[in-house]
Amino acid sequence: MSRTGRRRGERGVALLVVLWVFMILGVLALDFARYMRDDAMATVNFAEETRGYYVALAGMNHVIFDAQQARDRSLGVPASTDDNKPGLHMKDDEDEDENNIPADGQWHDGTFAGGKYQVRLTDEGGRIALNRVDDLILTEVVTNLLRGGNKTKGMNVHETQAVAEIVDAILDWRDVDNLKRLHGAENEYYLSLKHPYHAKQGWFDSPEELLLVRGITPELYYGGDGVPGLRDVFSVYSRSGTVNVKTAPAAVLQALLGIEAADVKELVDLRDADGDAFASFVQSQATSGDPRIAGLLVAQEPSIVTIEARADVSDPRNQSRVEAVADLSSEVAEGAKIIRWIDRAPWSGPLPAPETEQESS
Repeated sequence: MSRTGRRRGERGVALLVVLWVFMILGVLALDFARYMRDDAMATVNFAEETRGYYVALAGMNHVIFDAQQARDRSLGVPASTDDNKPGLHMKDDEDEDENNIPADGQWHDGTFAGGKYQVRLTDEGGRIALNRVDDLILTEVVTNLLRGGNKTKGMNVHETQAVAEIVDAILDWRDVDNLKRLHGAENEYYLSLKHPYHAKQGWFDSPEELLLVRGITPELYYGGDGVPGLRDVFSVYSRSGTVNVKTAPAAVLQALLGIEAADVKELVDLRDADGDAFASFVQSQATSGDPRIAGLLVAQEPSIVTIEARADVSDPRNQSRVEAVADLSSEVAEGAKIIRWIDRAPWSGPLPAPETEQESS
């Protein structure tokens, strides 16, 4: 091959090398630009999520403060008028009571520092205290849930046996001894399972522990098809042996009274419209069925409540949610005593509606 032909071949190879170099540099530049953009977006998202977190936190503290004020007013507790003394200070305007969030388990909107939040206040005293309920009420609740809320529906021998096993197993789980009840279960049973574990032999720390108890299925715990589950009925935070009829959710009324979902909805609507008529109706229903349930349902002020707050400042990706269980009647703390705190709790439900230009102005 001549020298001229060899030079032409070398120039062709050099051109290919240069093209490949430019291609690699272009890919690296695009990747670097994308990395920088993602890093900038992550910074913005973190800032917005942090702001949303503190907006939700502000909403929660506002609700805790107002809830304790409302409880103190209802109990006749005198308000502090000295700003230099710690404690709660009553609002001067009596109309502010209308703005207090009720313990109805529903989401309510609020604003803080230009951001929107939603808060929900749930009275734990409106549910049945899992660590204090006796075998009679427990049997009534489990029976009504297994019957699907229809109190007129009969139960066969197998279903009756299942109720007895569940009730005794729950009582065996929370007692401190290893003595098995007639239909219950203790360590001997749980250690014989494929994945063995010990019985708690102590109070329930969370409703989810019920899933570890013999005889309790996911269907019974979670509910479905218009029938509530055990998680909707029981509370591990309530220390009261009664149920607050003023704040009891539909699931608790359905489980205690043995009525269907459509009937309990009408009952809740009656409570919202006429509280006295609702209380009289519930008492008559309970008395005609089981007098013990009539004694269980009482009207009282919420003391232990669950507060949930969520906020989204601008973008659906920047969602923040916090949750706490607070004791409003604690005598060992100034203000509410936090029993349980869930920081950045899992998000659930729709976002707060965006703020309009008219609202912002």
